[in-house]
Amino acid sequence: MKTRLSEDGTKLIATYELHPFDFDRSDHLKLWILAAIIDINQLALIRGEHGNFRLPGFLKTITGFVRYQEFRLQPAFYTTLRSDSEVQVVVTMAITHVGRTSWLLEGDLRLAATGEVLCYSLGQGVQVDMTTRKTTAIPDDLRAAFPQKEPFPQLDLPSPVKPGKIYDHDFVTLPSDLDMNEHTNFCTYIRLCADTAAAVGRKGNYSFLSEDLSSFRVKKISLLFQNETREGENVT
Repeated sequence: MKTRLSEDGTKLIATYELHPFDFDRSDHLKLWILAAIIDINQLALIRGEHGNFRLPGFLKTITGFVRYQEFRLQPAFYTTLRSDSEVQVVVTMAITHVGRTSWLLEGDLRLAATGEVLCYSLGQGVQVDMTTRKTTAIPDDLRAAFPQKEPFPQLDLPSPVKPGKIYDHDFVTLPSDLDMNEHTNFCTYIRLCADTAAAVGRKGNYSFLSEDLSSFRVKKISLLFQNETREGENVT
């Protein structure tokens, strides 16, 4: 991975080389690998490794939790991106809003060779006290150094058009599922959802999932977090 800041210093730009094992059997980039690539760049900005966003006491007294995460996959993700040798992608990420306790991160993933957009991302993080696990206020001087986004985007999950039967699948949180906050990383939730859909399809509970799940083209992923799970806890 190679990283640099944009000329105006507001965006983190990172180049990655993908490998064949990053792709599924339909030769599409695994969705949780996509999420992990985006996550690394979001975390780099929040940790203060690049740019001028530095939370006092980060990973000592306070940390950051993901409250909302969204991915909007573009047609080129399925039609152009393939597991050819030495495939490189470029992630551009920026902090576009800093509020009283939270911030927004917006970015995109592109093919390095052509500049085609593969995915747009939007994430909301919140500052949290590491002891109480409750939100705390971001310093006023840090808020003043960043823009206030208007209008503020809608950060919510769409309601099903026709709610029907709901099927669930149980998982146990493993040590490899955890991130720096010792709770389940959002990339893991995407993998668990994909595994649940595959399990439901094999059982024949939904007729439209009778085909290989990897053949479906996911257009959007939205995750809204209201709690956390730790090692050994059940996820349904």
